[in-house]
Amino acid sequence: MWIIACYVIYHCYGGSHSSVAAAAIHVGLLARDKKPGRRELTELPYFDSQKAQDHGFLQFMGRGKEGALVYSVGFETASAPVINAAKNLFSLGREAAENVIYVGTRPQINNWMIAGGIISRLLGLTCLGRPLVAWGTQLAHRGLVGLVEKTEARVRDLSAGEAP
Repeated sequence: MWIIACYVIYHCYGGSHSSVAAAAIHVGLLARDKKPGRRELTELPYFDSQKAQDHGFLQFMGRGKEGALVYSVGFETASAPVINAAKNLFSLGREAAENVIYVGTRPQINNWMIAGGIISRLLGLTCLGRPLVAWGTQLAHRGLVGLVEKTEARVRDLSAGEAP
């Protein structure tokens, strides 16, 4: 069943790796039943490409099978304040804040992703960092799939009229 005006926003520090991979799984750009190859990851929109000035801008990834519009974003260390501000903005408009599901992907991040992200995004050494972060994302795949499946259940609950 499709619901109207439901948004899922996967967020992490930089909006380049775990949030992009989770959103890609949610919209079907990555398979759930097998680890993605390095090339599959590096060819995803936004994967390992965000810069600091891109943080805070929503990256549309597609529509989930349940109809939710799915985004990824980097909030740096300001996740809680940014989410609170967004909820307040929604309360001023027509959209209900409860129709937006914010999903932090940081618990799925591993040391390979951190090291690779720093080397690739911060230091600009993509030839060294990108393979590390891709490897880390492959290792995190199962956990990201579980996170996406829990999120989809929340979307279904929302469409059934239950509180998120």
